[in-house]
Amino acid sequence: MEMEEYPVFVTAGDGNDKLSQIVHNKYLDYCYEKLKTVNGSLITFGFNFGEYDSHLIEAINESANYGKKSGDKLFSIYIGVFSEEDADYIRSIENKFLCKVRLFDSSNVNLWDK
Repeated sequence: MEMEEYPVFVTAGDGNDKLSQIVHNKYLDYCYEKLKTVNGSLITFGFNFGEYDSHLIEAINESANYGKKSGDKLFSIYIGVFSEEDADYIRSIENKFLCKVRLFDSSNVNLWDK
């Protein structure tokens, strides 16, 4: 921030609007394409896969099918939740993912501590 460099992210619109904005930004498009080829496990923190984030679930599912039954593919996603309500919501959409979904309590994770 001191160098006047700011993170790039998309917050407005439905899933199609967000995806359109992503593909028109070189950096975000690069990240989105990388998300489609993650293998092993993926950890998310501070993100709830809301109703307008279907494009991200689709990209994650591409990773889950990337290497088919074995090899390079996403096997599991670990989703950080801050409350039981968050956990209930993720459980309600768990079937949208083509990989194993694991939840962890992120309310006490000191991610930014040195």
